[in-house]
Amino acid sequence: MSLRNQFWVLRQNYGERTNQKNMRDFIISSRFITCPWGGWGEHRTKVINGVFNEEPVGDSKRTSRGQDRKFVQEMKIGDIVLIPFTGQKTCILARVTGDVEYGIDTGTFWRQSNDKVRIDVDGGEPFRPVGRRIEILNMDLPRPSPHLGQQTLMKLREDLVNRLNA
Repeated sequence: MSLRNQFWVLRQNYGERTNQKNMRDFIISSRFITCPWGGWGEHRTKVINGVFNEEPVGDSKRTSRGQDRKFVQEMKIGDIVLIPFTGQKTCILARVTGDVEYGIDTGTFWRQSNDKVRIDVDGGEPFRPVGRRIEILNMDLPRPSPHLGQQTLMKLREDLVNRLNA
C-alpha cells in the first residue's frame, strides 16, 4: 500500500449531458463529488451493491470501464482530485476528506429535460448519489489541458501534476 497521495481527474457529467454550471455550483455548495455511474437508477444500485457497471445495462452498450470501481476501491482520503467542466476554462481542485458514502441525502433533486440532466432544490427525483466529501483547494484553477478527462475518472498524468504544483 502506498502512503503517497494519488492525483485524479474526475468529470462530473453523467452520460455527457449534465448541465455543467449547475454541477459545478452543486459541488461548490455541497463539498461533495459523485461516483461515476453512482448518481441514480440501476447504475447507482449496482455501485451500492458492489457489482459495478463493467457490463452493459439494459439497451445501453456503455460500461463504466472500471471507473465506478476505482472511485469506490482505489480513491482514498487525502487524494487530490481535479474536476474539469465541459465548456469551462477553469476547474475545481479538491482533496478527498471522506470515505465513500452511499445514497447521501443531498437535499436536492435531479431531473432530465431536453436530454440534459439538472440538479436542483426542487422537482424531479431525490438526488442521493454515491460520493465522497471534499475540501476545495481552488475553485477557479485554469484548465491545465484542453483534453483533460477523456474518461470520467482517470489518474492524472505526472506532467499535469507538476504543472499544478508549479
